[in-house]
Amino acid sequence: MSNIKERVLQIAESKKISKTDYFQDLGLSYANFKGMQKNTGLNSDAVAIILSKYPDINPAWLIIGEGSMYRKEAAVVRDEGIPYQEPIVINEIEHTLIDALKLVISSQEKTISSLEKQLAILENEVHGLKEK
Repeated sequence: MSNIKERVLQIAESKKISKTDYFQDLGLSYANFKGMQKNTGLNSDAVAIILSKYPDINPAWLIIGEGSMYRKEAAVVRDEGIPYQEPIVINEIEHTLIDALKLVISSQEKTISSLEKQLAILENEVHGLKEK
């Protein structure tokens, strides 16, 4: 399964956008998406930027890797052979961003809970060592 930064790279590949143009348009540094940096997380501001610039991207796919990359699997093709893409209204984009941020918050809450448990275990170990 890919991580979020790998999925961000997949968007550029799918849309056939050069990485230089893609990251410049997003206001992000490509250096954060290669090497060891590729394995680190992505902040919620970056997620919001990506989803606002590319509203056809499925937020659940981007954030947690579930579902398909695009919101709608198949676009309807008009007689001219040009794929039809239904216009996305601002309210839908706002709801998409809110849903994406809720997913980010949920993920961060789980991380915090896990870290709190680890901290409690370590505090107990330190307390036990002090008593010896």
